[in-house]
Amino acid sequence: MNNGKTTMEQLQMATDSYGTVITYGDFVLASAYRHLGKGRIGNDARVYKLAEQPIGGWGPDVRSFIECELTLVAEADELFEDAGHAIAWALVHTN
Repeated sequence: MNNGKTTMEQLQMATDSYGTVITYGDFVLASAYRHLGKGRIGNDARVYKLAEQPIGGWGPDVRSFIECELTLVAEADELFEDAGHAIAWALVHTN
């Protein structure tokens, strides 16, 4: 169900095999392969932070980490040669 919020689960479903989605504390680091035309290809880099906390237990109010809403806090202006370099950029931007 798409309720208009970004979650780790949505990022994982939208990421191809050349990208990655990684948790890092209260952050989610994401990279996806992009082909923007005119020779611009590579991996983007984005940093998200939890906008809501997981709720443990059982029942209708339970929310796992991957279902929590995320807020975009940083996005690279450049494309990287691979997901590893993109995630290295993202790690620097988690503070």
